[in-house]
Amino acid sequence: MSEQNKAVVRRLIEDHWNAKNAALVSELYAPSVTLHTSDGVLKGLEGASFLLDAYTTAFPDFRQVIHDVIAEGNQVVVRWTFTGTHQGSLGEIPATGKRVGVDAIGTFRLTAGQGR
Repeated sequence: MSEQNKAVVRRLIEDHWNAKNAALVSELYAPSVTLHTSDGVLKGLEGASFLLDAYTTAFPDFRQVIHDVIAEGNQVVVRWTFTGTHQGSLGEIPATGKRVGVDAIGTFRLTAGQGR
């Protein structure tokens, strides 16, 4: 189960986020997903779609590089680096034109092969 869950999270990052493939939202996220972000909590497939759209608008060239993936049971922890150029507004923050890099660690909980 852990290896399958790691594969799902890799798809979330590589195929959904890095490929900016919004069509994968309903495949990779449960309809009742809850996403805890630095800006607040987003819920449901609409929240997952909104999050991708917000970051694609703000950082059209963004990329996430996975460094570590650790899984146990239905939980997967990922350490990654986000890079991109801030070319559009992100919430209340206007575009700066600056290149950013952020190291991050996230915990994903999965049920039936989907983020929840």
